[in-house]
Amino acid sequence: MPEAQKATPPSGAINSGAQPTGEPKAKKEPKPKAESSVNRTNFSKLYPEDAAVKLLVAENPKKKGSKSRERFEGYTGAKTIGDALAKGVTYQDIVYDVGHGFIQVG
Repeated sequence: MPEAQKATPPSGAINSGAQPTGEPKAKKEPKPKAESSVNRTNFSKLYPEDAAVKLLVAENPKKKGSKSRERFEGYTGAKTIGDALAKGVTYQDIVYDVGHGFIQVG
């Protein structure tokens, strides 16, 4: 039987395992993370602290035993967004609850 020929890659083949050719790629600088005050400012433009808040549901719609249920109780007795925030409601809660028809702002 003839001896097996060793296969050699054609010129210009993909270089696997060898040193990269050409100039090294420049590393990208990571984007700075947005500060929470920036996010809070954006939310406060949509829902100012002096805006009125009104519950549209008779019962707390959140899952029993959840932290969001506890925070939802912050709307109870709150007349403004500022009142609700002081009781532990977050801007993310407000966006979610408005979107799901649980509360009305304005």
